[in-house]
Amino acid sequence: MTITSATETPTIISRVAGWLSPEEFHILEVACDTLLPSLEPPPGSSTALADYYRHRASDLNVAQLLAETLTFENAEAQTQFHQLMSLMASPLSSLLLAGSAKPFIDLSQERREKYLFSMANSPMAALRRGFQTLKRLSGFIYFSVPNDQGVNPNWEVLDYPAPAPPPSDAPQPITPLTISRDTTLEADAVIVGSGAGGGVVARELALAGKSVIVLEKGGYNNEANFTLQEAQATPELYLKRGTLTSKDLGLIVLAGSTLGGGTVVNWTTSFRTPDYVLEEWEQSSGLKEFTGSALQDSFAAVEKRINVNTDNSQHNRQNQLLVDGCQSLGYHHDVIRRNAIDCQQRCGTCGFGCRYGAKQSTLKTYLQDAYDHGARIIVRCNADKVLIEDGQAAGVKATVTDTATGKTYNLTVRAKTVIVAAGAINSPALLLRSGLENPNIGRHLKLHPVSIISGIYPEKVYPWQGVMQSAYSDQFAHLDGNYGYKLEVPPAHPGLLGLATSWYSAREYRDLITDAPNIGTFIVLSRDKGEGKITLDRYGEPVIDYVVSVYDRHHILHGLRQATRAHFAAGASAVVSVHSKRTRLDRPASSVVTEQQFRAFDRQLERHGMGVNRVMMFTAHQMGTCRMGADPKTSVTDEHGEVHGVKGLFVCDGSLFPSASGVNPMLSIMGLVHRSSQYIKTTV
Repeated sequence: MTITSATETPTIISRVAGWLSPEEFHILEVACDTLLPSLEPPPGSSTALADYYRHRASDLNVAQLLAETLTFENAEAQTQFHQLMSLMASPLSSLLLAGSAKPFIDLSQERREKYLFSMANSPMAALRRGFQTLKRLSGFIYFSVPNDQGVNPNWEVLDYPAPAPPPSDAPQPITPLTISRDTTLEADAVIVGSGAGGGVVARELALAGKSVIVLEKGGYNNEANFTLQEAQATPELYLKRGTLTSKDLGLIVLAGSTLGGGTVVNWTTSFRTPDYVLEEWEQSSGLKEFTGSALQDSFAAVEKRINVNTDNSQHNRQNQLLVDGCQSLGYHHDVIRRNAIDCQQRCGTCGFGCRYGAKQSTLKTYLQDAYDHGARIIVRCNADKVLIEDGQAAGVKATVTDTATGKTYNLTVRAKTVIVAAGAINSPALLLRSGLENPNIGRHLKLHPVSIISGIYPEKVYPWQGVMQSAYSDQFAHLDGNYGYKLEVPPAHPGLLGLATSWYSAREYRDLITDAPNIGTFIVLSRDKGEGKITLDRYGEPVIDYVVSVYDRHHILHGLRQATRAHFAAGASAVVSVHSKRTRLDRPASSVVTEQQFRAFDRQLERHGMGVNRVMMFTAHQMGTCRMGADPKTSVTDEHGEVHGVKGLFVCDGSLFPSASGVNPMLSIMGLVHRSSQYIKTTV
């Protein structure tokens, strides 16, 4: 989520944030104040709690910040927002949604709430999408943006500690190459992307004595400037400044965009690809590269370099609740291996970078090795196209932004080996911009769609403290053959809680978030059989076209039901889903939730729907859009990741997967790329 403004509201002269008319901004401001109005505090409230209820969105400058966030959207998305504001200005829409023929801004608070709730649950997909735009961004901003003292006024009530500033003496052991004019460089190999794939191949080639240049879309961030502030870290460290979604907003997409990529912001979960998935990949791809010893040797080599272990997998309270619930129900549970050392449960901010250097990301390991062996690294660099001459890769054309001046320069890197490792969203986009015509490029997108269900516990959970993921359950990994889901837990900081918590009314929303310290959340991570695709918009940027299939929705719904039972088995007082309609089950006075009550809640989950923007869904795993295979008619690359028909052009990231990995994919990517690197360095 993009947060850029100072805390004072600027004078509106003509267009707010450069693109909204004053009339449109007024509608937006009223909408934000409807979602987050000033409310009468409950009787007997403390001063802090009273302030929490009395603060409205305008007091925290939410509408201005939301408008500034949307300045980074393209013209098409901004046009859709103009249409939403026009709709909300129409008395007819108010008549249909709220029963009163007045413009939205002239309705009472009660009618405006009815209007927004009707939008959230409308049969019209565009209205549901519009509501989610308003609610998600305003909720994130309201609960995450700090004031000049580095503190959000809501944090005291939530018992959320403000992060300390970065250490002033932390070293920055990598010095990216400065580009201050239009430049042409030469190398043996140029690598686009620096995450789980790009980092590994950079090190392998650099240690083999090759001249390597790494191009990274994001910036260079490490212990010296990890602020751990959710409102700052999200736009700095995530793709599209943290606002990336599928084109219909049905899936919130989390993908790293910083030097080190997703390995810098992920939760250190380190699963090898399951044997049954490798066997499936071998059968479906026509390749004989997945079940032999070479890939297992690569997994072992990667695990050693990034220090995969279970010694740093002590459970925080939230992970322990998952263990307790599964154990009580007789479900499988186990400890997650993690690429971290000396964790000590000190923070809980893995998603914003590791302040202590405990996370063994490619930034700390493979990229540092590559840099120490002469690799040149360029950040804030957008790869525009791959250069191809006579069926041979010849380099990359890119643009580099100087953050100090804001100026952009053209960069050409000439190299006969080009490695595309920009992730399963941007790698196919780069190949498409480069004129490749293989129809499989961008297809077969897998996302491991996730939904969540939260338990409210009588004791403090603090879902933002401690190891992010250390426990999981595979009890339902094989609901249908090799397809099912994992149960895991996610971290939840105030902005994410504000974004994800369902809004049925202003009062209920604010009440529910006061439970934040007592909330424990379980995620249902499905191995998707359905798929989507990546296409290009008219600006050449990737579009995520993905709708969770009916097949996969059934598995996610099954997971929500089982996670509900695990929450109550672990001692939850109530369970709440993230549906747009109120979906909650409270523990009765008898303290025993009966099977009849569970079944009634199961029906409620199903009745309230698993469709687009009817329940919140997320993804942090993108796979499959340049998949490996023996046949160019059904795949993009061969067994080494070399693109069919273009010599010297390789793909080295999660795009390669023939289908979803079924596990958090970091180690799967690193192992596959390590194995491919042994071949690539013999060809450079």
